[in-house]
Amino acid sequence: MKPLKILKNALVTGVLVVLPAWLAILLLLKVLVKLGVIVKPISGHLPEEVNHPTLVALATFLIICLLVGLLFHTTIGRLFGKVVEEAVLDRIPGYAALRSIAAKAGDFDSAHDFQPAFIDVEDGCLTPAFLIEEHDDGNCTVFIPSVPTPMAGSILIMDRDRVNLVDVTVMEMTKCISHWGSGSSKLLKAMKPATSS
Repeated sequence: MKPLKILKNALVTGVLVVLPAWLAILLLLKVLVKLGVIVKPISGHLPEEVNHPTLVALATFLIICLLVGLLFHTTIGRLFGKVVEEAVLDRIPGYAALRSIAAKAGDFDSAHDFQPAFIDVEDGCLTPAFLIEEHDDGNCTVFIPSVPTPMAGSILIMDRDRVNLVDVTVMEMTKCISHWGSGSSKLLKAMKPATSS
């Protein structure tokens, strides 16, 4: 491979890994700065040791997350959450994928969980994927994540007989994908033979 092509591939891979993490960090910092301004009057009344707006903002952020999480575990919270999801969040590209992976990772009940799988591709090769849904005609929808950023990828409608479920968590499959296939042997041992529903 030519040196320029190697550098180009390395740069693209680096951008795909660093950019999402960098954007998430910047977003969190922006939230903390805004919260710092809001909680500054409160932090002024605290003892000198903890009188730091950023720390108070971080604590406030975590408390808000906890309260929202607790609210969404109540009946009213679940109903409200469902309305917000259907009306707003489901229209945001990538939200359904994030929600499903987070639900599976947190071991929450979800009817929309991704199921880790290997799909048969040409020449008897296997590629990691997630089974999204099965169809009445024997086909299914699969999501094939890209490497090393599993939140992006391709969607295929294909024969269910080519999909082999893997008895591992979504996080284990995601970790393997984000590490360029490292740990595949464990996933292969957990693979079940493909069966049509």
